[in-house]
Amino acid sequence: MADWSGSSISLGRRLFNVAVIIVAVPLIYLFVGRGMRFFRVPSNSMEPTILVSDYLLTLRQDNYKRGDIVVLRDPMATDEYIVKRIIAVGGDRIEIQGGGVFINGGYASEPYRLEPIEYSLGEYRVDESEVFVLGDNSNWSVDSHDWAAGVDDGRPARPGGVPSDLIVGRVLYIYLPFNRMHRLIPYPLRLSGGAA
Repeated sequence: MADWSGSSISLGRRLFNVAVIIVAVPLIYLFVGRGMRFFRVPSNSMEPTILVSDYLLTLRQDNYKRGDIVVLRDPMATDEYIVKRIIAVGGDRIEIQGGGVFINGGYASEPYRLEPIEYSLGEYRVDESEVFVLGDNSNWSVDSHDWAAGVDDGRPARPGGVPSDLIVGRVLYIYLPFNRMHRLIPYPLRLSGGAA
């Protein structure tokens, strides 16, 4: 007479091992291959899209576009991270006037903005290896419109693009708190007039 108990334990172990592999392989791919990271938001610079204490999941992308929300290394403090929206990419000309953003001469529709922008920025051309980022709550955001080169030597602040290699990844999800859990879809900046 055969002892079926041993084979059922063996089958159970095999199923468990298969389940572990099914879960582990995608996670390894996401962490190692796609650079999946998790962050907690400390400031209100991205309100109303992202709130203080939201928890974000990011994935590295092959390329980044206007409208993507990204986490990047703070260009002014290398051991810190910030979350901003890409407004312009390499080769773009950006200007801010009358509360609006203009890219390559065209007005950029930004319905996600908390309020009209209260400052002006003369035309700035984004270097090919950089992106230009702003917070959705721009009047309370430290971002490309006012990052300085050479702050330590007392030179005045000037707008500045951020090297693309400082981008950690695009924000895909707000995963906590549970009542705000949702996927973040990039908003494609629609330009009226001017070149795309």
